[in-house]
Amino acid sequence: MSNPLKRSRRSKVACEPCRDRKKKCDGRQPCETCSDFGYECFYDITGRKKRNKNPLSPAQKRTEPNEDQGKEIPLNPTLPRDRSLGIPPKEIQSHSLESNSGAAFVRGLGLQIDPANAPEPKVFAWNVGARQLPGDFVPLSILDIVSYGEITSLARIYFDKVDPYYGFIDRTTFFAGLDSRWSRESKLEPYDAILCGVAAMGHLFSRRKAIAAELHLVESARSTLEQFSMSGLPSLTIISGWALRLAYLRLTSSPHTAWMASCSLLHLIEASGFHLESPSGKLLLRRPQSVDPDTRRRLVGFAQYINTWISFDLGRSRVVLREASYTSPTCREGDYTAEMLNLLPLSETLEPNNALDSTQLTAMLSNVLESSHTEPPFVLSQCNIMLCVFRRLRALHLEVCGPDMDRILCLIMKSLACAKELAYRNCPWSHVANVPFQIVSTLLAIDSAESLSRLDEAVQTLKFIAEIYDTAVMREAFRTAGLLILLQQKRKKGDAQTLSSVLDGYFDASFEYCSEHPRDEVRILHDAESIVLDDLVAEMPNLNNFDYDQFFISDNPVDFFEMAF
Repeated sequence: MSNPLKRSRRSKVACEPCRDRKKKCDGRQPCETCSDFGYECFYDITGRKKRNKNPLSPAQKRTEPNEDQGKEIPLNPTLPRDRSLGIPPKEIQSHSLESNSGAAFVRGLGLQIDPANAPEPKVFAWNVGARQLPGDFVPLSILDIVSYGEITSLARIYFDKVDPYYGFIDRTTFFAGLDSRWSRESKLEPYDAILCGVAAMGHLFSRRKAIAAELHLVESARSTLEQFSMSGLPSLTIISGWALRLAYLRLTSSPHTAWMASCSLLHLIEASGFHLESPSGKLLLRRPQSVDPDTRRRLVGFAQYINTWISFDLGRSRVVLREASYTSPTCREGDYTAEMLNLLPLSETLEPNNALDSTQLTAMLSNVLESSHTEPPFVLSQCNIMLCVFRRLRALHLEVCGPDMDRILCLIMKSLACAKELAYRNCPWSHVANVPFQIVSTLLAIDSAESLSRLDEAVQTLKFIAEIYDTAVMREAFRTAGLLILLQQKRKKGDAQTLSSVLDGYFDASFEYCSEHPRDEVRILHDAESIVLDDLVAEMPNLNNFDYDQFFISDNPVDFFEMAF
C-alpha cells in the first residue's frame, strides 16, 4: 500500500491545457505542467456552472513563496473578460498587442479599406529619419572632432532644449568633465561617451541636416561604450552614455536598432543595481558606486519609458526588471522630466498581457483626456497615449462618441499645432513625425464628418514636417498617408455609385431637389409603381438638416419623420 502522503493530488480546478490533455494540474497560475511543457496556462471558470462553485483553491487565495517573492499572485487566474462583449481572453490579448502598435493599426485600416492595395506592415513616421552622409565614419578622439568652443556651444543647446525633458545629465558635473577632458591629450576615456552624446544631440537639435562632425561624434560614442562596457559592472558614466545613445537613436534610427539599444541599457541598469530603491542583500546584486537617488531614478525611468513604447510599436516584449519599483524623481524648476516619467505607470498599464475591458479603457481614456499638459512634447505624448487607448477600444468594437469624441478631436488639433511648433523650432522629438501620421490614420478610421473636416489640417501638418526634415522616412510617411486617403476616396466613390444605381433603377429620372412649389400645392403620391420624388422633397424643405442618426435609432421612425417635417 502506497503512502498517501506521496500521492500526487489533482486540484479542484484545472487549467484548460491540462483539461484538454488530461494532465494533472496543481491549480496554480501558471501551473507546474504548463511551466514544464511551455503551454499557455489559463482557466475557463465562467463556462463551469455546476462544479467548482468556489473555483479558487486555497493555494490561489494566498501568496505563494516562490522565486518572484514580493509579487502577488492574482486571485482570479483567468485573464479578465469583457463581459459585455464576451470576447475570449486570448483574443483580447491579441487585439491588445495589435492595437498598441500604430503600424498594425495602419495596416489593419488599409486592409479594411482595400485589401489588395493596403500598405505593408511597417512603422511609418517613427521619427523624422536618419541623419546620413555618404562614406564611412571611423571612431576618432573627441579632441579631433570638435573644438572646445564648438562643444561648449553644442552643450548649451542640449541643456536648453533636451535636458528639460531628459534630465539625467548633471550640468555642473558635465562642464567640469569637459574642462578636465580638454586638459589631457589621451586618445579615449569613458567620459567621452557622455561628451560625444551631448554634442551629437546638440547637433540634432540645431541643424536640420547632419554634418560629418555629428556622425563622427555618434560613432566615437558607440566605440567608447562598447570598449568600456565590457570591463566589470557598468558605472554611472557608462549607463549615462548609453542613455544618451538611446535618446539619439530613438530620434534618428530604425525601430529595431532603438529597441535593441533600449534592451541593452535596461540590462546594464539591472547589472548595476540602479533599479533597486534600497541596497540589495543579495550577493549577485550590488551597486558599483554611490549614485544620487534622483539621478538614478531619472535614468531608470527614462530607459523603461522608451523601451515600453518601442516594444508597443513593434509588438515585442519589453524588459521588466525584477524587484524594480517606480518612484517619481524630484521636480525642479524649469525641468519637466518628472512630468514625462509620470506617464510611465499609465503606459505600463497598456501592456498587452493586461486584458483591459471596456470599462477600464473608457475610464483610462477619460483620465488621459482630462490631463492638462502645456509643454508641446508632453501634449504629443498625451495624444500618443490617447490614440493607443482609442485603438484598444476599437479592437473591442466599441465606438467613442459624444463629449469624449469632442475632446479627442480637440486634443488632436492641439497636438497638430504642437508638432508644427516643435518642427519649426528644430526640436525633432519622435512624436513630431509619429503623432501627425497616426492622427491621419485615426481620422480616416473614425470616418465621420467631424473627423474628416480635420483631415486637411492633419495632412498639411505632416507635409510641413516632411518638407522641413526631407528624409526618406518622412517622404514615405507622406506618400503612405496619401495612399490611405486615396483608398478611402475610392471606397466612398464606390458607395456613391451604388446609391446612384439604386436611384436610377427605382425612382423617376426627373427627380431633382426643388423647393419652388408652394407647400399647399404639394401632395404625396401613394402609387405603388411610381413615386414622384421631386414632390416629396418639396414637402420636406428642411431635408438637408434632417437628423439621419436620430431617425435610425428612434423607437418609432414614422412618428419621428412626421414630427421633423
